[in-house]
Amino acid sequence: MDIIIGKVESINKGDNYCNASLSLEDKKHFNVKLNMEDDQLLAIGKVFVFEVEAFYKEEVKQFKALKITPLEVSDVPKQDKNRLYSLFYDYAPIPLKDIRLGIESFLNRIENKILKDVTTLVYEKHEGQYYLHPAATKFHHAYVGGLAYHTFTMLKLVDAMLSVYDYLDKDLLYAATILHDISKIDEMTGVDGEYTTEGLLIGHLVMASIEVEKAATILGVEDSEEVLLLKHLIVSHHGQLNFGSPKKPQTGEALLLWYIDSIDSKFTELKTALESTKAGEFTQSVAVLDKMRFYKSKLKNNELSLGPRLRDFFYVDIYRKMRLFLVAFKLVYL
Repeated sequence: MDIIIGKVESINKGDNYCNASLSLEDKKHFNVKLNMEDDQLLAIGKVFVFEVEAFYKEEVKQFKALKITPLEVSDVPKQDKNRLYSLFYDYAPIPLKDIRLGIESFLNRIENKILKDVTTLVYEKHEGQYYLHPAATKFHHAYVGGLAYHTFTMLKLVDAMLSVYDYLDKDLLYAATILHDISKIDEMTGVDGEYTTEGLLIGHLVMASIEVEKAATILGVEDSEEVLLLKHLIVSHHGQLNFGSPKKPQTGEALLLWYIDSIDSKFTELKTALESTKAGEFTQSVAVLDKMRFYKSKLKNNELSLGPRLRDFFYVDIYRKMRLFLVAFKLVYL
């Protein structure tokens, strides 16, 4: 028996056959034969671990899947999982270990005991998937680590806003930011995946609020104002009823959480659109920004083009100064 790890590219099924085409980590293609009902276990675009058995048909070596397991719940060591994810999927722009250190530093800065205990309990329950899951199936942060990277960016935005609006409660904002999208882990199946039944029927805002309620009940603090406010921030962070929030923000902290969530998601999409646009031209319409087109300024490019010239000027200036110093040194000491 062999182990094959691959990303499903296509599934072919007929009256008496079922097989899948996989893309392996070395980018080679691999065909695996399936039982007739095995196609229900697979999803195109996702990575699976296949236990396969070789057999020969008309003197051609073929492989039959005996067991199929999604990579994220497989027994593959965590270090190897991270390596494989980086091969098969787009990754967060900074190392996941740095994102983890950043998020946990904010978690450790929560001083309110109830908020810290509840947040820690929910976070630790989902920690394994928290740093691998995307923040969306498409649009903003739809890549491995997207959920955590989006959260980390928002935490930094919270700090910047607190330096101006210091009347807002930092502990509540840190806790809600860390947990606001945590139930996307159960709302979506993963990168290049789909929405789950629970995700479609309930959604991650309500699902995360339920997670907070469960943790608070375990800790015996379910009736505290901290938990009530934390749940309000989570269920209202989409801001409007037509954006999926069952309640509109009704505290300053809830209003800020909505705004920074919207800022990061929209500016991330704008950055992606600008990166594929030439200076002096307009982007294609950006879906999350009312399908508007945005102009990419030439200013940044012009500033960058001055860099080498400025650098050459300073190098020449330093070189001249060093020559003058050496001449003076010789005159005085030699």
